[in-house]
Amino acid sequence: MSHWTRREVLKSGLASAVSLSAWQKAAGAVESRGLGAAVTGQPSPGASENPTGSEDSSGSGRERLLLDFGWRFHFGHATDPTKDFGYDGQGLFSKTGGMFRPSKPRFDDSNWRAVDLPHDWAVELPFKHDRKLADHGFKPLGREYPETSIGWYRRVFEAPASDLGKRLSIEFEGVFRDSIVALNGMYLGRHASGYTPFRYDVTDFVNYGGENVLVVRVDATLGEGWFYEGAGIYRHVWLTKTVSRHVAHWGTFVRSEVQRGVATV
Repeated sequence: MSHWTRREVLKSGLASAVSLSAWQKAAGAVESRGLGAAVTGQPSPGASENPTGSEDSSGSGRERLLLDFGWRFHFGHATDPTKDFGYDGQGLFSKTGGMFRPSKPRFDDSNWRAVDLPHDWAVELPFKHDRKLADHGFKPLGREYPETSIGWYRRVFEAPASDLGKRLSIEFEGVFRDSIVALNGMYLGRHASGYTPFRYDVTDFVNYGGENVLVVRVDATLGEGWFYEGAGIYRHVWLTKTVSRHVAHWGTFVRSEVQRGVATV
């Protein structure tokens, strides 16, 4: 146990701030790269003007690739399966590899809009003079507006054969609101909160050495707050690769013991 004076605590804080500043400058000098070149088809406007990002911890066996570019978007429908690509209109939940029509490799998304993330379709909707929408920016979202409350996202990317043997996961930093995710027609999961990140281990569903189709259905029918909340994939999406033996996501922590006048660092 060490007994610290006020002067020593201030000196320690100053040294930490200097070290953090130096680390940030060094991190900013690292060249960014991502999966922009691996997107199938023509990149959306502006994609080449924005550098794709990645976090490659050399020697650690962990790599994070940004999946923000090259998406396609289309409205669905909250009550009519014929306008929602057949969702909720089938007799069975799904057969293996058959989740969502847009998940099929040959699905024609040429009439879908090209978008990059983060994306909020609500902000693009027209103003609706409806007093019930006052707390949400007067945007037509909700049970009374099924034609603008569902959004579909589709993204095709390649995974090199060299990834076989690694653990791969897809991480969503934020989707508003109720989302269902499928990869290559395989159901990955559902996340109902619009304010918490989530991730799926996709190791067993990836087509190594070929193309992969990632599809997200977003339902913004129900809000969570009494303010403008938006709709869609409004934060970053990452593809994380690790070696088979690795530290779990959020698997580390630091704890310091601090008592009156005494601290163990």
